[in-house]
This record gives sequence, structure tokens and C-alpha cells, in this order.
Amino acid sequence: MGLEYDFDIVKKALDHTDPELAKSGAAEGVEVRALFRDIKTADALRGASPKVRKMFQDAGFGLDAHDSGIAPGVYPSEDTPERERILRALFENIKGRGVQGEYCGEFDFWQFLGHVKRAQPGNGVVRSAPVLQEPPQRDQAKPQKRAVPGRIGFALGLAVILFVVFKFLAAAGASP
Repeated sequence: MGLEYDFDIVKKALDHTDPELAKSGAAEGVEVRALFRDIKTADALRGASPKVRKMFQDAGFGLDAHDSGIAPGVYPSEDTPERERILRALFENIKGRGVQGEYCGEFDFWQFLGHVKRAQPGNGVVRSAPVLQEPPQRDQAKPQKRAVPGRIGFALGLAVILFVVFKFLAAAGASP
């Protein structure tokens, strides 16, 4: 199954206005980023070559994921101006810098471009399938218990080593 290339426009208030962000549409202390909804797609972009990542980041994409729960192929109509600005900047970056010969990993530009063409503005229709959450990380401070076969294997290995050591000591003339 391929990646889902849906992305959301996320606005984040900034503590300070960075001149570089102001150029990319982050005036008035608001940073505007396009974030992929699927964590696998964001991971695929993070796994691409630094040049490809930089093109996306310079255009206004972030490397994190943000799932708004909107149905695939649909984006909020109020995001249209920012979406178009970010996509225009991305296409200018691709045209100016080129991606030929760059490692893209699982990220497929043709599927991404096809998705951009097919995506339609909507009124925030909620995704029909529930979003799968990643299982919580296990606490690493607590050591895992060994399984019974592992315990038996460890005991047998220790017994064999002790047997060999005792045989060696008996052959050398020493007794425990």
C-alpha cells in the first residue's frame, strides 16, 4: 500500500518573529506550515536526501505529522490560499534546484503530484475509518522478564560451563 500524501495547513503562534519566516508567509508572529497527515509519509520525507528535505522545508512543509481527521483527498477551503502559496514555492524549488538523481526513498513525487491535482476543498468531512494510534512506548527502566525457554537455555548453558570447569579442575588435580 502506498503512502497517503494528504497534508494540512497548520498555523502556530510564534514568540518572536523570525525574518526568514516572515518571508515565507509567517507575518504577524504566526508560522504557517504544511504537515502531512500520515506519520509514514512524514517519515518517508525525513528519509529522503537532505536536498529534497530542504526543498520541502523552504517551501513551507514541516517534517512532523498532524492528523486533523479530515477525509483523504479533501482539505479545508479556508486553507486554499496558504496551500497554493506553499505548493507554488515547492514547485519553484523543484524547478530551480531539480530532484533528478536525488534519493527520495519511499517518497514518490509522481504520487504526491497526482494527489495534489486530485485534492478538493471541502467542509472538513471527518475521516470514516478511525485513525490508528501508535502503541505507547514501554517503560525502559523496568527490565523485561525472560521467557521460560530462555531461562531453561540459560540454566543449561551455565550447567555445561560449570561441568567443563569442574572436569578441568579434576584433571589438574584440584578438587573444589
